[in-house]
Amino acid sequence: MYYIKEATFRNVTMLDGQPCAMVQVLPGEADGPQLYVYIARSESADDGYEIIRMIRSNADEEIDWFNNDMHQATAVVSEEEFGDQGWPSPERQRKEFKARLLAYPGIADRLQKELSV
Repeated sequence: MYYIKEATFRNVTMLDGQPCAMVQVLPGEADGPQLYVYIARSESADDGYEIIRMIRSNADEEIDWFNNDMHQATAVVSEEEFGDQGWPSPERQRKEFKARLLAYPGIADRLQKELSV
């Protein structure tokens, strides 16, 4: 289960041909990765939004301020990989993560404002 310590709206960008909001998410666990979550409007989703892409960032300010080939600082997280460990089921973990992200103070309001049609 991924716990959200802080979520911050960053910007709107085009991704896969649709406008997406990028939200930076800091983990609530000490060893959890920072995430960049790209969210778009969706008529098919119950809450009106879908996560288009998530990027896990393991960047370290000590070693990633230059072109560091010692490790991969960022990686795309597929839907199947997110919440694929532990309990509850991966599908439920993903659904709960999105619900907690949209419930984080200010995020839903900002998404509604920035992604209005």
